Amino acid sequence: MPPHPMPKDPPKSPAAFEAAMESLEQLVARMEAGDLPLEESLREYQRGMELVRSCQEALDEAQRRIDSVIESPGSPTQTSDPNDSTKVPENPDPDDIPF
Repeated sequence: MPPHPMPKDPPKSPAAFEAAMESLEQLVARMEAGDLPLEESLREYQRGMELVRSCQEALDEAQRRIDSVIESPGSPTQTSDPNDSTKVPENPDPDDIPF
């Protein structure tokens, strides 16, 4: 089997990420079948590690984007007053419930 092209950057789109994950799943299935010669297994292992790194970088970038949205001013997750007393306490006392 010819060597696979080596990804240099994380997948740039959700479709590319999904394709990389699918390739990784297929690669794992081939390796788990145990029918590959040693050299091909080593090449596939290396390819798998590259796919894992690429996918992890894409996930890290997605997390950075999520964090940026959450931390941006005016985000629905931000309150205008950090001392807002209408917040729900983390451990409410059942005796304090007004009904």
